[in-house]
Amino acid sequence: MHRRSASQGRVSRVWPRGPIALLGGAAALSLALVVFSLADKGGLRRLSLLHRDVAKAEAANAALRAENARLSRTVRKLGTRVDPSALERAARQQLGFVKQDELLFKFE
Repeated sequence: MHRRSASQGRVSRVWPRGPIALLGGAAALSLALVVFSLADKGGLRRLSLLHRDVAKAEAANAALRAENARLSRTVRKLGTRVDPSALERAARQQLGFVKQDELLFKFE
């Protein structure tokens, strides 16, 4: 865009042109977007919170997978042919069963 002054017959540039001006404008726009994303609640802060939530969920999933594996082993032991020692161990651990000649002490 050029503007011609009435008293002088020459042309003056209103907007600088060239690759340097374009590069400077792109850098300024990039900087403004970075500042906005850092300050915005839905920007990088939200992304870091989501990463932390994903890490917590993955840790919980790993613990649940381990528990599932343990329960699967118990089911296999109890399978079609019942192993009496496995059945007794499961009853004692999960249901709190005791033998008639045993004493049960509960500490809370």
